[in-house]
Amino acid sequence: MAFPALLAAQNQAEHILTASDTIEVKVFQEPDLDAKATISKDGKVALPLIGQVPVAGLTTEGAARLISLKYQDGYLVKPSVTVGVAQYARLRFTILGEVTRPNSYYFPEGEKQITLLQAIGLSGGYTRGANQSKITIKRGNTLIKVDGSKLSDEGASAYPVLPGDVVTVGRSFL
Repeated sequence: MAFPALLAAQNQAEHILTASDTIEVKVFQEPDLDAKATISKDGKVALPLIGQVPVAGLTTEGAARLISLKYQDGYLVKPSVTVGVAQYARLRFTILGEVTRPNSYYFPEGEKQITLLQAIGLSGGYTRGANQSKITIKRGNTLIKVDGSKLSDEGASAYPVLPGDVVTVGRSFL
């Protein structure tokens, strides 16, 4: 059995940093350089001495290596930098159409995807006028058509809902 702290550290090491994540940067024996910063929409954080550093798209370990290199470039001889996630960005998806509460919803804490059935459940379920066989998931420029009337708990995992997706439940014309 793994210890909770070990699991948290493993999850942070595998986490890809994104805009709105808040990170904590620590430089060993240089407390003036320690910082807590939120990653901007353009993927950068502002740090003492080295200014804007692009960290979005990197793991916490990758960000620590990059920041260490920046500090080595004219400021410190052999900096030892650690980066941790203080707060993860809140990820959202939108569900529209024939559901009880069409709206944008946050993913559960720590989750980066949910099943289609979970998304429909978060929105309060289908309305009376819903056509469960006409569900679409818009992901960027891609449109995925789903026959929701044939979904089961196992089959729902074949249609994950990801951050930024827009799910639309069609209307029945009966």
